[in-house]
Amino acid sequence: MKLAPRTATSTHRLSTSTLYALCTVLAFYYTALTTRAQDSTYAINERLLIDLPLFDAPYAQAAANMAYNKRLGLASGGSTSPTFGDWLSGYESPSMQQALAITKDLHATNYYFTNKLWNRFLKPTNRKKYLLNRLVANAQAGVVDYLLAYKLMVFGPAWMHEEFHRAGLTLQGISTFDETYYRFGGGIPSASVSHVFDTDMTRFKNDAPNELVRSFAAGIEGQYALVRSMQQDNFFDRTEYPNIVMNVLLTHQAVNYVRQFQAPDYDQSIDTMNFYGEELPERDFVGWDFTAWVYDLHRPDEPYEARGPHPYGEGINRAIKRSQLTPQEDAYLVRMGNLQYINFLSPDMIGIHGIRLSTNTRFTFSAHHVLTSFGYDLGGDILLDHKGRHWMLGIHTYRNHAIGSGGIEVARKGLRLGQSERAVRLDLRAMAWAQPAHAGFYDTGTTLGGLLTVRVRFPLGRVFQAYAEAEGKTHGWVMANPYLDQNLSMRFGLSWDIHK
Repeated sequence: MKLAPRTATSTHRLSTSTLYALCTVLAFYYTALTTRAQDSTYAINERLLIDLPLFDAPYAQAAANMAYNKRLGLASGGSTSPTFGDWLSGYESPSMQQALAITKDLHATNYYFTNKLWNRFLKPTNRKKYLLNRLVANAQAGVVDYLLAYKLMVFGPAWMHEEFHRAGLTLQGISTFDETYYRFGGGIPSASVSHVFDTDMTRFKNDAPNELVRSFAAGIEGQYALVRSMQQDNFFDRTEYPNIVMNVLLTHQAVNYVRQFQAPDYDQSIDTMNFYGEELPERDFVGWDFTAWVYDLHRPDEPYEARGPHPYGEGINRAIKRSQLTPQEDAYLVRMGNLQYINFLSPDMIGIHGIRLSTNTRFTFSAHHVLTSFGYDLGGDILLDHKGRHWMLGIHTYRNHAIGSGGIEVARKGLRLGQSERAVRLDLRAMAWAQPAHAGFYDTGTTLGGLLTVRVRFPLGRVFQAYAEAEGKTHGWVMANPYLDQNLSMRFGLSWDIHK
């Protein structure tokens, strides 16, 4: 995805429709708060959860290989011998889990200090003060979120969006650059992945066409993963983040981006993009994400170079116009854009973090529609807190061109091994599925598979923890896991739980 130069098809401006959506959400929020559906008390927690995943293997090896190729100006596909410096440079392309954690940490810090500020100046001792507290907290946090997302850019959602794109290329050893890093100097910062060789894209399409398709859609996959993760913090850990504006901005931008190709000046915007991308290193690796996604989704066997020559310079014409799509591809992308609205279906979207069923039981829910390497995943989550026992149930339906299949996801959060404050805690997650056999759009058979994640958290004091996480999966697509093949990943990091 590329932010500039842009025409009227821009997906990152605070448009009139975005403001209308925010006003509508706040109106619903006002109604919900007047009934106080969440709890019977008006107290607002001040809690901050920070997750710093220091090492993620084997992704770190792939990132070191990428850094080796980048340092030497090499195309991917050859042998690599990364140095210690390459291993350190590999952190410039973090894994999906690392990028997700860093972006959530940044915005969670905003919410924590916003809650502390308004708890001091507008203490919620009754319904009216609670209502005013939440309204001004969400408004202030939203302004800061907007500045972090679209002005700072680095480590915010735009950066994370591009890092989710880059993850698939990094696994291939493909040298890339996230242009949000220009915020530190050297150029004009934008949401773009550049400095990619045509030979790398050609090999990527030839060797791993489904992984290529997934990389095109991975940016908004990251945005939905962020919304999902913050919802779980709000529900299970009662962080009470005032993140309504962020929820709406992330989801609204993702929906509009998938639907962007329907704008009357869409093809013109690609002409402008190509004009300013005369030099090969300046070109985004995909252009606008979703015409390329649907194009290669339907054409897994078409050579990448069949796109034709770039109109203003050497190399291949990467960006796909709407006029290049077949009627079937166009209609499919229209339907995908319409289904994206499902991602707004959650009480958390309007600031209702939990709905109480009884004294001991709370729940909430969300729905999702996420684009994949083979088509899409349509489903939802149910979060349950019963007597302090935290469960998540996820339902998945997977659909490609020919078949539909399903899957189930279950997570148990905060399982305590012992009774003391220094007890070790476990987070467990299991998935089982039937997915298209080769993660492709035209697969006619399914393959059974699954995933198991175990995170062990070791207390180092009142607020600090160290953790180790193992995540193993079979062949298949999983949100925020960059591997389509079977994989075993090990992650190690530190976490902070700051609260009164």
